[in-house]
Amino acid sequence: FRFPDVRRHRLANGLDVRTIEHGPLPVVTFVLLMRDGLGSDPAGREGLAALTADLLDEGTGNWSAIEVSDALARIGADYDVDVRDDATVQTLTTLSRFAGRGASLLASLTMRPALREADIERVRTQRLNRLKQLKDSPAARGEQAFLRVVYGTHPYGHLSIGHTAALQAMAPEDIAAFHRSAFRPDRATLVVAGDGGHDAL
Repeated sequence: FRFPDVRRHRLANGLDVRTIEHGPLPVVTFVLLMRDGLGSDPAGREGLAALTADLLDEGTGNWSAIEVSDALARIGADYDVDVRDDATVQTLTTLSRFAGRGASLLASLTMRPALREADIERVRTQRLNRLKQLKDSPAARGEQAFLRVVYGTHPYGHLSIGHTAALQAMAPEDIAAFHRSAFRPDRATLVVAGDGGHDAL
């Protein structure tokens, strides 16, 4: 195996970009890493990073969550977001011929999420119900106890989903403020891997 060449670029807005030529399949994958994860959750707002990340594909501009889903489906794209200790990672994979549209859609989801109150309440309710389910999961209870013992009151000491009181306390203003501070080009790295030359990527 010969590891592919990785080239670094920096855009005028401060975005750090890495390109990787990887064929022969006509597919491009974008991995966008933001430098804030669950470790950036403020005290009393545990789960804020994950809730914000969950809302990214719930709508952008005038588009609803269904319209976002339709836009992804039209280009055969697969989208995912994952909140880790010190990063939020979005991944979008699509066919090479739709790479431009995929990149544009990823940028829109990242920088211009709708963050509508109705969507916030729906996602909050889903997460509160998930927390109720986790109470019956020995593995989840064990992980929560382990994190508390190892990290104590440090932000790493909670699951990314947070806890009930914190989720209930979050206001739309908290989510909007976190998004403004965390989702900035100068705090992000974009890795683009796929079919095509470095310049095209």
